[in-house]
Amino acid sequence: MVKNLKLTTKLALVNTFATVILVSFVLGLTYLYFYKLAMRPVLEDFSNPGRFVTVVSTPFGKQYIVLRWDVYVADLEERVVVNDPYGIGLVEETGLKKIGNRYFYMMSVQNVIVGKEITAVIRFLENIRKLFILAILLLAIGVAVFTYFLTRKNVKELKEFIAQIELLGGTDVTKRVEMATTTYELKELVQKFNELMERIERSYKAQEAFVSAVSHELRTPVATLVGYVNMLKRWGMNNENVLRESVQAIEESSKEIKQIIENMLLIARVETLTEENIELESFCEELLHQKFRNRNHESIDVEIRGKGTMKTNREGLGIILTILLDNAFNHGAPPYLIEIKNNEIAVVNHGEKIPEEVIPKIFERFFKGEKSTGTGLGLYIANEIAKKLGLKIQVDSNEERTIFKIVKD
Repeated sequence: MVKNLKLTTKLALVNTFATVILVSFVLGLTYLYFYKLAMRPVLEDFSNPGRFVTVVSTPFGKQYIVLRWDVYVADLEERVVVNDPYGIGLVEETGLKKIGNRYFYMMSVQNVIVGKEITAVIRFLENIRKLFILAILLLAIGVAVFTYFLTRKNVKELKEFIAQIELLGGTDVTKRVEMATTTYELKELVQKFNELMERIERSYKAQEAFVSAVSHELRTPVATLVGYVNMLKRWGMNNENVLRESVQAIEESSKEIKQIIENMLLIARVETLTEENIELESFCEELLHQKFRNRNHESIDVEIRGKGTMKTNREGLGIILTILLDNAFNHGAPPYLIEIKNNEIAVVNHGEKIPEEVIPKIFERFFKGEKSTGTGLGLYIANEIAKKLGLKIQVDSNEERTIFKIVKD
């Protein structure tokens, strides 16, 4: 039943319940303090019953000397009332007693009951108890009403926020929630939601542009593939030169299509990444062994220098380093070198210098150098993954060597 209540009602009930419990506990302790304070004189009076009555045994029987006129005295053994200023008759029970509308405190000493009226004390404690109960009720009502109207205002703003989200319709990623609110939490919620929509919009546009560009890029190898397949159907069966040329072109086009698709999948795989501390020397050795141990049936000599660690995503760093090494092997020249420091990996080759005017373009999507035969996506993918990992790829190229450096700030 509580689950079906409105948020304002739930908050009002929870706040009221918590307040009542806290205040009841405090007032309960306060009442106990007043109770002990009020009952202390009574208990002190009864701590020495000899101040009330003295019983003397004589040949004629027990004699009672009542020292205070306002004290009730009765002998349970003789079942006689010795002194009864209150007119209550024989009382046989001890402790706090209510007789009629009055309250008495009774105590037994050697079969003699002594007592005293404490109606004023009990009435005082009852009034305090009623006052505390009334205070709790009024406080509960006040807290409930105050919480209800306060949360109602905030929930009204929350409903407005929900209404604006519904207007987005899930189709237009360019719209944002615009509303003025005085509530810090709701203001932060609106801000975070708009930031989320900003990221979604950027991601959507980037994917849209990427898919469009890849689709455009696939047209050439696919057209080549289809063209040579048609040529094979017409002349390839009888002409060995046409057959050889067609098979080679189909193979190259297939590899290019495969590489484009693999590159698309690489970017899709690094949306959510976890970090770990990576020991870079063993990481590079393992990657070289797995990826480049026998490249095209030829051994590639890569020297690793230095030691260091980097806290990042292992798979993402592996993809970046693989692309940079592949780029060095394809477009650079030996000797190849990997230099390691803390939070830094540098891939060095000794090939031709990259022109200064080309360096800003090499990370652009589908950019190819004059001698490149790839898809132009490798360095673009490496740079995009690096951004997601909080890394930077720095390039330095001169006549002697070219360095691609992975750096974590």
